[in-house]
Amino acid sequence: MGAIIRIMLTILCFLILSIPSPAQVSHAEDISCRILDMTYPFDEETIYWPTAEPWKLAKVSWAVGDGGWWYASNNYSASEHGGTHADAPIHFAEKGRTIDKIRLKEWIGPAVKIDVTEKCAKNRDYLLSVDDIKGWEKQYEKIPDRAWVIMYTGIGTRFYPDRKEVLGTDKKGKEALPYLRFPGFSPEAATFLIKERAITGIALDTPSIDFGKSKDFKVHQIICGAGKFAVENIANLDKLPPAGATLYVIPMLIKDGTGSPARIFSVLP
Repeated sequence: MGAIIRIMLTILCFLILSIPSPAQVSHAEDISCRILDMTYPFDEETIYWPTAEPWKLAKVSWAVGDGGWWYASNNYSASEHGGTHADAPIHFAEKGRTIDKIRLKEWIGPAVKIDVTEKCAKNRDYLLSVDDIKGWEKQYEKIPDRAWVIMYTGIGTRFYPDRKEVLGTDKKGKEALPYLRFPGFSPEAATFLIKERAITGIALDTPSIDFGKSKDFKVHQIICGAGKFAVENIANLDKLPPAGATLYVIPMLIKDGTGSPARIFSVLP
């Protein structure tokens, strides 16, 4: 009898503890208010690499059918690499992991925003340097482990989805490639982050972690070769603080995916 009573009391205590207090409810509401969406919508204006398959959406049905009920459905297609998206290591590393081989928790980490908007405004081909990284650390301490290091160029905030302003040209196909102009990470900065810091990956608000004039995509080779991740065309960086936020990258789970459209958000401090 005593054992039964102890079990019942244990269950009762568990149920009581499971009921959220007003403070807990308020905290949950506070968290929702501190979520920053950092994803551009996918539509006909989404920016893709000039040689990539752009976003296409076809309405299959948006109507009340013969049965008398509403039914809506679309078909869509696009390159993996366009708009707000993530790169898996396989993108530039032959033996790298594909999107479906990466655990969801690996995509989450502290957000480090390095603001180089003034430098990029003066130099369209600006490359994030090791000095820029060390300058951030002098102000905010060493980059934390598992961090996303984000280059804030200002290009996305100011111009997206204007193709000409973001890419540097409104040409399409291979013809556009010689005219691409936008900032990116330097190979030296990428190497420093891989060898000297324990990062999750790098991100920025342009279409590529390599600057527009790159011919060898060295930064992609370095980051992917080290098994790290990249995010491109990230949105709303003007609203992200330099430190203290946590970045969540939620890619579409594509089997054998080299990259994926992603819903990206941060929880602000």
